Amino acid sequence: MERLKIIIAFLALGFSSCAQQNEENSSKQFSPSSGKKAVDMCAFDLINSQDDFISKPDAAILQWPLWKPGQTIKIKFLDGDSASQEKVKRIAAQWTLYANLKFEYVTKDEYADIRIGFQIGTPGAWSELGMRSAYGDLDRQTMRLGTLTGDEASSRRTILHEFGHALGLIHENASPIAQINWNLSKVYQYYSEWSKEEVDRFVIKSPEQTNYTTYDPLSIMHYYIDPSLTTDGVGIAEQTELSKIDIKSINKWYPFPIVSILESGQSIYNLPWDKRIKSPNGRYSLEFDPGLLKVIDLDEKKAIWEVGNSSYRRKPSCYFESTTGNIIIKGSKLSVLPTSIIWTSNTTGFPGATLHLKDDGNLQLIHNGIVRWSSKTGKI
Repeated sequence: MERLKIIIAFLALGFSSCAQQNEENSSKQFSPSSGKKAVDMCAFDLINSQDDFISKPDAAILQWPLWKPGQTIKIKFLDGDSASQEKVKRIAAQWTLYANLKFEYVTKDEYADIRIGFQIGTPGAWSELGMRSAYGDLDRQTMRLGTLTGDEASSRRTILHEFGHALGLIHENASPIAQINWNLSKVYQYYSEWSKEEVDRFVIKSPEQTNYTTYDPLSIMHYYIDPSLTTDGVGIAEQTELSKIDIKSINKWYPFPIVSILESGQSIYNLPWDKRIKSPNGRYSLEFDPGLLKVIDLDEKKAIWEVGNSSYRRKPSCYFESTTGNIIIKGSKLSVLPTSIIWTSNTTGFPGATLHLKDDGNLQLIHNGIVRWSSKTGKI
């Protein structure tokens, strides 16, 4: 028993030490008098860091430690006024639209997995990575958001970015396959208030053990890059919204339970991510790009069935008529024009029918136990 206590104490000390290093590394930022664009450095722990990169079909995210899908993450604020706290709750909730996680905000005196400060802690905006905040000293601050006094877009970027770190995402610009032609001498000069090691670690290439996909310059996790810092003069604008890859990747890492049946009367276009239609084996997905309804082979990454017209992307909708069981796609070529039907399954007369995505990718409309229409054969 004594040996076990010693081991636990040693591990706790290690986590605490790394967290302290994280806060120290996070403190560096540009002075407003420097004439450069102020950039907060989001530093994070480097537990188990090593150059062990294996290409994976997802965002640049930690291999360890991640939260468990379906987990409720408890969060508390260490300071800040109610307006700032409510803004954080509202904006951070965007992640839970796509990740099977729940955020529960508790009082300052209760236990919390993530502990947020606004003005306290080392300067800048930063967060510990993934579930590391739930280890070590459970009284320490694990995220700092600053004053959030800018416009809505600026606050949204800060909150989404730091909560992305809290879910395990690293900086996209530091992904092992980021396609940035750095002018290294200018980069080190630009970040002159940081050490070379810090620039290498948080800007050029992360030493974290990660999984990742193709480079995504639109990611909320990407730093702003001044064009002068690249040899080809290509810069990256500051992002204020989750990208498509951010959304799809976080859903892959924190998946919702598979739903393979859609009830009559439900919209396909406005389905929440926890109601995305997938085949029971998880290989096929029913998705609606404005104007187009598709069955996607997730293994092959291609559409095996597609109907509609991509020209009708304005005012899009795709749904079952609850009174008939008909599948309908509507849209408009211009936002000033009224919508029109651009495709229908012509399955009127089957009220209460359900739509099933099968393990072979076949989409079937079933009424009273009988297949009335399928994506492979049409109306039966």
